[in-house]
Amino acid sequence: MDEIEYKLNTGNSVLVVNAVEKLISLIKSKFKPADRKKFVLENEELKFLREKCSAKETVVSLTSCQGLLALVELGVLEIGHTMSTIVTLLPTAHNYSAIISTMAGLLILDLKSRLVPGQAYVCQFSLKSPQHPFITVLEKNKTAEDDVLTQMHALCTHPDYIVSSNSLELLRPVFLWLTCNPQHAGGARPWQLLLSLPQCRAQMTLLLSCLSCQQICNPKLIERAFDAYAAVADTAIHRRDRPYVVALLPMLARISNELIKHGRDPRACYSLMERCLSLEAPELLHVASLTLLLLADNLPLTSALHLHELFNLCLNITSKYKCSSISLSAFIALSLQWVHMPSYLTTSALKVGSKILDLYQANDYEDRLDMPNLKTNKIFEALYYTDNRLSVTFKLNEIWERLRDNPDKLKSWLGAIEEVNGAMKLELVVFLIGIAMERRQEEWFEEVIVRALRIVVDAVDIKKELSVMLLPVLMYKIANDKSPAENVPNIVSIMTKLKAGKGVPTSFLIAMYTSLAETQVRCFPYLQEVLAETALGRPDELKWEVDIAKAAAVDRICEIRPSTHGLELVSTISSILNRCTDKAGSVSTSLVLRALASLWRGAAVAPPSTWRALDPKLARDSRVTVQCSICKLLSVVPALRVNTPEYDQLISVAARRLWSYMADSNQPQVVEAACDALAHYRVDDYKLKDLPEIYRIIVIVHYRSTVKLPASYCKTPADAARKPEDVLDYIPCEVWPEVFKYTNQQALAGVERLTSKLIEREVKSYRSGVYQPDGPAEPQGMGYLPATSVLRGLMDCFRKQVTSPSYDYTDAVLLSMLRTLTAEYPRPLPPVDLCFVHEALHKGTQWRSGGLKLAARQAQSVGSARRLVDNWLQAIQPESTEESEILLMFSLLPILCRGMPPNTLRGPLERCLGSSYSASTSLRAKDLEEQPLFVRQLDMVREALESDRIHDANRTLLSQIVENYFSVISDDHVAWPAYVQTCRHLSSKYLERMTSPSSWWEVTSEALRKASAVRCAVALTVAESGAAAPLNWLNELIDAQAGHIADQQYSLQCILAPLKAVKPDDKSTREWFLQLMARTQVAFKETDELSAHLYLCDVFILSTVVFSGHWWLDSERQLPVNRETLRVLLPGAAAALFEREAWRENTIQVRRRERKRVRETSSLIQLNAVVTSPS
Repeated sequence: MDEIEYKLNTGNSVLVVNAVEKLISLIKSKFKPADRKKFVLENEELKFLREKCSAKETVVSLTSCQGLLALVELGVLEIGHTMSTIVTLLPTAHNYSAIISTMAGLLILDLKSRLVPGQAYVCQFSLKSPQHPFITVLEKNKTAEDDVLTQMHALCTHPDYIVSSNSLELLRPVFLWLTCNPQHAGGARPWQLLLSLPQCRAQMTLLLSCLSCQQICNPKLIERAFDAYAAVADTAIHRRDRPYVVALLPMLARISNELIKHGRDPRACYSLMERCLSLEAPELLHVASLTLLLLADNLPLTSALHLHELFNLCLNITSKYKCSSISLSAFIALSLQWVHMPSYLTTSALKVGSKILDLYQANDYEDRLDMPNLKTNKIFEALYYTDNRLSVTFKLNEIWERLRDNPDKLKSWLGAIEEVNGAMKLELVVFLIGIAMERRQEEWFEEVIVRALRIVVDAVDIKKELSVMLLPVLMYKIANDKSPAENVPNIVSIMTKLKAGKGVPTSFLIAMYTSLAETQVRCFPYLQEVLAETALGRPDELKWEVDIAKAAAVDRICEIRPSTHGLELVSTISSILNRCTDKAGSVSTSLVLRALASLWRGAAVAPPSTWRALDPKLARDSRVTVQCSICKLLSVVPALRVNTPEYDQLISVAARRLWSYMADSNQPQVVEAACDALAHYRVDDYKLKDLPEIYRIIVIVHYRSTVKLPASYCKTPADAARKPEDVLDYIPCEVWPEVFKYTNQQALAGVERLTSKLIEREVKSYRSGVYQPDGPAEPQGMGYLPATSVLRGLMDCFRKQVTSPSYDYTDAVLLSMLRTLTAEYPRPLPPVDLCFVHEALHKGTQWRSGGLKLAARQAQSVGSARRLVDNWLQAIQPESTEESEILLMFSLLPILCRGMPPNTLRGPLERCLGSSYSASTSLRAKDLEEQPLFVRQLDMVREALESDRIHDANRTLLSQIVENYFSVISDDHVAWPAYVQTCRHLSSKYLERMTSPSSWWEVTSEALRKASAVRCAVALTVAESGAAAPLNWLNELIDAQAGHIADQQYSLQCILAPLKAVKPDDKSTREWFLQLMARTQVAFKETDELSAHLYLCDVFILSTVVFSGHWWLDSERQLPVNRETLRVLLPGAAAALFEREAWRENTIQVRRRERKRVRETSSLIQLNAVVTSPS
């Protein structure tokens, strides 16, 4: 050993090599394969050789490292152990080149040992674990990069074809670390090395991977990203590699936008793009439009200093390659704000911009199918997923090229965009403004432009700064419109000539003047002048047609401008009312009365004085249409109530007129109109004397008097002799049955609406004491209610006619009263003994349903009603009861569940549902002409569950009944859709018990399918109601479905609807998304099934695509839930989602968790390309 050490210390290369050779010989002579582990650790010569690897002398360390490598080749040392030994020497090494060269030799040996004939080599090292040895060196010593690159070059150009052909795969992690690591100050040498290698599939794949990882949206890394793309672009231009140049142009346009956004100078990027365009490749034709549209994003952000170069570049593109109309229109739209506000600083730039505007106005564009041709470029296809803005713009152009000539699909697609979230609308503003600036002449395209502008206006509400961009566009559109405001004088002049020449109908002129006056206030005098003329324009013109045109014009102006122009039209209204007195003038009179109502609401004229002037004339008008219009006019009066004698008198007069129409008119529509108008009045707005005599005097022989004075008004004979109408200042309750009796029987529906409204107000005013009458027995009548009570009069009359019929009231009248009594009111009616209802149940179907409905409504507070309903329910047997009776019970279910106990309802409900379900099991939807009984029953159960007025105990009963059918009904049953809709209204307790796989004895595919449908429907309902955390309903479903491959596609389709319904930026949505990834991470560790991993990734990707708003990128408005489509949409969707302000705080968490999971299912490169927001 002394000799060896002496030779090593001499510094002579020959002696050093001889010494190391002797060490190798000694080590080899002592080596025994059986004792390898012990030998490697204890052999003194080997320890000595390892020590010399860290020697200060370059020759000694380098030769010693070669010695270790030789021992590996001789089989004494293992590759892995020796590599670990070399790595442990790094902290004490003085000569890194020796260590790195040894690592390179070991990597070659490892490569050859792992090659399998017929299989591609896959590098065992990665960026982190197990980390590539070269990366370890670079992390330990940043100055060793040159040595590493030298060895990488040696490996890539190795004379052994096996080594050189697999070198890129072997060095893949190192290239990625050198070119993509944000903590490493990257230089040009790695790119030069990669670009200098012979072009092959492996080289292109690695190059695109390195480009894909450049974070162009990160302000700290944007210049580094530009340098990377510039290096690749320079090489492609030099090689005249047209596919690369075509693919890089849109990316360079995007980089220029990010450079401007982060305050960098974009001119170097513009210059590089000019050089790309100078290649004169015909393929550039297909990328020009996309590039121009991306450069349009620069216009709102660029400074005046860089504007000239931007316009020059875009002029070069537009003049050399005819771009699509949408791209040129969008660019012009955004450049208008510069043209709109010129400056000395932009003089030269605007001269160039005006040339582009000339091309636009000359329609110098060409609509081609560029995007399909561009998509055939494999390099572009790999790159366009790496940037959200690029992928969205490309997809927009692709959809536009497919739909631009299809009106229906184009409008449908814009309708889908109207539904997306605000963040997504902001991203589409440039494209939508481009649509608005299109110069197409088709009539249907006007609606497309309006829709696009409407979406842009919505975006302005979100981001006010966009108004600066939108205003010049609107001004340009108006200035270039075919009928701008400046043409109004010409239009008026033409119309004046037409009027003077009497060549067109006056009605047409009036309509034209009205349309003009709607949009141009200054044109109102012209309309007023036409309305004032009484002479007809043409001899063959019809008087009534002109009157209708005038009345319609008056109505429209009074509707939109009652306070400004309404008063000036009063004379026209009066003229039409005076002139149009015949039957042909009914429509005209009705229209001006509607106009008068607008004037009343707009406070343009005073209602009392107006009515005093009109009342004498209108009182004699017998035209049906006019009378209906008078009723509508008078219905406005109560809303205008003012506490003055004039208004009190007007209300009294108006009410008297309406009552007279009710009593005297033979036309049902007039009577109903009067009833609807009276419903707006309070019951104390009219007195007994306001009613017509037919309702208050003796008209039938069997009655001496319908209305008598109360005892308090008859203290003396003289008082008793007075007429009730002269004394009473209210309407006694006994009058209301007479109203039903003597009103036109064809208009009883109107009377029902009137009295129902009055009873509703009456019931609302009752205090609790009314529901607690004196005495233990139920009152036989409602005499305890006030004498003014409408309810008292109808209930007492109805009870009397049922128990002791006088036959003065027809069945139609009594049924109408019954419908009024059974209407929906905010509270139950005051208690009354309903034993008399038994008598009504046998008079017919309508009597039976009405009587049972009345009893059901009162069952909550009236014992006799409860007993009646109880007996009826117990008698229902599906084998013997008619179907109509069963349906009646289910139709009354929302009412029955308010007052009947669950034990009473359970029996008949379970019997009827069980019988109808058994009868429906063999039915098929396509063979049915009407819905099966079971489906109709489920719909009625759902209506009951929807009601918030049913008792909690009965809600529990219905929930239990519905729950029991979950395990019985199959998802292909004819009633399954109705069952799912019913389940949406169950409480969470029962839904969890039904659909939670953790509570099942066995998790089957059928049960999971049914649980998917129900849970997703519930989540949709919760989301639509605005409740918190609706997506939590999907958690257990997703976890369970991961283990069942058969129905995973079906569950994804079900999940889509609730994902689209939630608000993506809500805190609960973001928390659910993070929880989804956390649960997925746990599932990846707990199961090794690839199908489970892929399904969980599908859920994550689907959520990302929907939350980002990118689901609308499907032009048919239907997101196809399949793996391939979702993965295509993922990169742009993820980048868009995590760039949002609400999601930015979650970006780091998402990236950290997703890296671990994506490593199991796809490449790390794709993830880095997806998440491009600053970190």
